[in-house]
Amino acid sequence: MPVEHANDHPTFELGGNAITSLAAPARGSLEVALFRTELPAGGGIPPHTHDHFDIFVVLAGDVTFHLGDEIAELAAGDSAVVPIGVRHHLEAGTGGATILVAMLGGTRMLREDGSELVPEWVR
Repeated sequence: MPVEHANDHPTFELGGNAITSLAAPARGSLEVALFRTELPAGGGIPPHTHDHFDIFVVLAGDVTFHLGDEIAELAAGDSAVVPIGVRHHLEAGTGGATILVAMLGGTRMLREDGSELVPEWVR
C-alpha cells in the first residue's frame, strides 16, 4: 500500500509560493497529480493555460480567481474547474491562501511568454 507521510512530501518554491506535492506519477499516482500551494498575502499564480483540465479548491483564506474573461471571489471550501486551454490566474487576499489542485499527471503548463513545462510536482 503506497503511503506517504506529511514529512515525506516534496516541497517546491515558485514565485514566492510553497508547493507541496501530495501525489504524482513519479511516486505511484499513475494518472493524477495532487498538490497544495501556500500563497503569501497578496501573492498569486501568474496567467497560464494547461493542456489538460485542472481543479482548484480553496482550503484557507480567499482568492480572486480569473478564468478567461470571468472573475470570481473564492473563499475556503469554494472550487473552480479550469477547462483545457483556458487562461487563468489568481491572487491571494490580504491574509494569504492555501489551495489544493488536482490535474492529470504530466499536465503541461503553458506560460504567456510561450514557454512550456511539466512542473516537478506534476511528474
